[in-house]
Amino acid sequence: MKTRIWAIVPAAGAGTRFGSDLPKQYHTLAGEEVILRTLRRLNAVTRISGIGVGVAVDDPAWPGIVPRLPDSVWSYEGGQNRSETVRNGLSELTRQGKEADWVLVHDSVRPCVEVADINRLIDEIDFRFPGGLLATPVSDTLKAATRQSEVTQTVSRGSLWRAQTPQLFPVALLQEGLNKAGAENLECTDDAQAVEYLGLHPRIVAGSSHNLKITSGSDLSLAGAILGLQERTPCSE
Repeated sequence: MKTRIWAIVPAAGAGTRFGSDLPKQYHTLAGEEVILRTLRRLNAVTRISGIGVGVAVDDPAWPGIVPRLPDSVWSYEGGQNRSETVRNGLSELTRQGKEADWVLVHDSVRPCVEVADINRLIDEIDFRFPGGLLATPVSDTLKAATRQSEVTQTVSRGSLWRAQTPQLFPVALLQEGLNKAGAENLECTDDAQAVEYLGLHPRIVAGSSHNLKITSGSDLSLAGAILGLQERTPCSE
């Protein structure tokens, strides 16, 4: 039987750091909501069988998005934080009998991800255990400092990467990792960390620096510029 890939997009956060009552995934970017642009990018990847979006129970904006969604998108009840929302999505996939499939988790506020990068992630991982993620090498000079902002040392950047999404793992494996993290109160800043808690080593696949995560208002302008550049010089899918 052919192994299938399902996408999970956690979008239940309130986005309080964004400085707006409206969650950042619903802000307008080049004429459309950020999340809608993100979902269109995922929908363009033909090897993704369906896309589950985790939304807050009382989300007032999501119903207005639904009529414009691709047919492959469905929604489920999110949790109190990102890890819980992803875990709920995995539980839904398991309930549907998809625990033997793979899951591609992507941030709702990364609308500039390139289809070619997602396809390369899928190709390079090639369903090899334990999975992997897109990332970019660190290029800045890194400094360690005290709480008083005094430099203590320059940190070697040779082996450091900036983790991105999508991240691609077997459904059952990621579920196991997130369950372990939840039971032991371990912090998970991304899904790969949950897999690392199992003693495993996800593979890094080099991605594009254009895969911006929108975290502040100024990021919207930058994302708009990136989208404009991508439209002028489209990448092959």
